[in-house]
Amino acid sequence: MTKFLMDENIPPAVVDFLRNRGFDAKEVRQTEIHGASDDEIMQLAIQDGRVLVTFDKHFSNILLYPIHSYCGVIRIRIHPPLLLDIIQAFDLFLQKFDLANFRGTLIVLEREGFRVRRSS
Repeated sequence: MTKFLMDENIPPAVVDFLRNRGFDAKEVRQTEIHGASDDEIMQLAIQDGRVLVTFDKHFSNILLYPIHSYCGVIRIRIHPPLLLDIIQAFDLFLQKFDLANFRGTLIVLEREGFRVRRSS
């Protein structure tokens, strides 16, 4: 089962949405590294085998965070970040993406769908 690490900028309603669908969604704000650096957050995701869910653009920079080195990243790129739009985009993503193949994958989640980038 896919496990998620929810960055501090993810609304609690999105966390609840994932948990209500049976996913293990751990929130950074409820860990001992609350307020930590981005590198520490990524290390926690790697250590726990979790896919990082974030709004932060720099986590999608493959030079800073090479795709092959982590369990996966979902970068939410929905502006304005309306809660209903985010949840609908996540719902569509969960219906269409094979979660068994997440390792080394960057997902850019958008209002009308998502883009996938995998390590080569």
